[in-house]
Amino acid sequence: MTLRDERNWGTFIHLGGIVGSAIFRPAGNVILVLVLWLIKRNESRFVDDLGKEAINFQITISLVSVLISILAGVFNGLWSLGSWMTGGFFFSNGWSWSWGGLHGLLWVVNLIFSIIAAVKANEGTSYKYPFSLRLVK
Repeated sequence: MTLRDERNWGTFIHLGGIVGSAIFRPAGNVILVLVLWLIKRNESRFVDDLGKEAINFQITISLVSVLISILAGVFNGLWSLGSWMTGGFFFSNGWSWSWGGLHGLLWVVNLIFSIIAAVKANEGTSYKYPFSLRLVK
């Protein structure tokens, strides 16, 4: 694999999280990055390292998204129960959390860091995401 090919594949892998999440919201970010990494990981050490970094970040993003969804379900359920028990007097619908906003913020974080990583890969340098679970080693 040529140096240019390594850089291109590294860029594609980092951008795969963004494209994958646009195609299949629940897990597309992980699936596309994983597929791209598995296709080229044995051909280049650089691409293998970038792929591991990208897949770890996308898994972290997905786990945070699941956590947000679980917390939203629990808090919205408790909120509804409290409103029902007080006849809507104490709790009102206007006080509910905007959990969708947290998902949007998470998507923006994914977008920003994935683009930074893709630019670094295109320059031929490795990028370590600032927060990421290191599950794939």
